[in-house]
Amino acid sequence: MIRFISVVLIAACLLTLSACRQGTSTPMIEIEGQDIEEGTITFNFTIDKPGWLVLHPATAQGEADTSTVLKKTQIKDAGKYTDIEMNTPEPTSEELTIVAVLYYDDPADGKFTNADPPVEVNGAVVEASFTIPGAPPYVEMTQNVSTNTITIKGLTYQAGLLLVLCPATPEGEPDTSATIKVYEIPYAGPFSITITMPATLDEGDTLFAILHYDNPNDDQFTYVPGGDEDLPVEVDGEVVLDSIVVSG
Repeated sequence: MIRFISVVLIAACLLTLSACRQGTSTPMIEIEGQDIEEGTITFNFTIDKPGWLVLHPATAQGEADTSTVLKKTQIKDAGKYTDIEMNTPEPTSEELTIVAVLYYDDPADGKFTNADPPVEVNGAVVEASFTIPGAPPYVEMTQNVSTNTITIKGLTYQAGLLLVLCPATPEGEPDTSATIKVYEIPYAGPFSITITMPATLDEGDTLFAILHYDNPNDDQFTYVPGGDEDLPVEVDGEVVLDSIVVSG
C-alpha cells in the first residue's frame, strides 16, 4: 500500500548495526538496493568514528536540504557496514529526491544536532542520493461479505477532501444526486475507512467511492454536474474513484 510522506523530524527506529561492522577504512556510502513497493533503501557505508546516517530532502539544485531531517539512525561504532536497510519516507504526489549523508556524533552525546559535522573525504561530504517515484492519489474498495462491511482505502495529498459514496445511474455512472454518505478526509496522506454495507444497496448494485474537493470549504457536498463547486479530484484527466458490485 502506498503510504504518505510527513516532512518532519522523525527518529527512525535504531538499527542494530554492530553485527554488520567489518572493520574501518576510508568513509564512504553507496546505495546497495531500493525496494519501492516495500518502501526501503539499503546502504553500504564506512565511517571512522561513531555518527549518524541521515536522510534529507534534496533542494532544486540536488543538494541536501540539511534544514530538514526525514529519517535518521545512529551509528554507535566506527566500521564498515553492509546491507543496512532503512525505511524510506512515504511517497508524495511528485517524485522526491533524497540525499543520505553521514555525520559524526561530535560532540559525542548520542543526539543528532546541528553541531554534528558531516563526514568529509578530501573536502567532499560523504553522501549518496536516490529517488522515490511520485504516487498519485487513489481510492480502492473491498467488500467483506462475512461481516457485511466495506473497507475504503486511499491516498490524498490535500487535507479536507471529501470521500463521496453513491450508487450508480441506470447507465452505470456515479449518481451523485443520490449520495449515500460523505466523509471528510481531514488530513493529507493514507486513509482507511470501514463501514457497514449501506442498507439501500442490494446484491448486484454498484457502489462508487469518489474523491471530491471541498471548494468552497464549508464541509458541505454541493457538487452538481456541470457546476464549479466541490469538483471531483482528477489525475491525468481521470476522476479518482473506485467501484464495486455488491455481493450477497
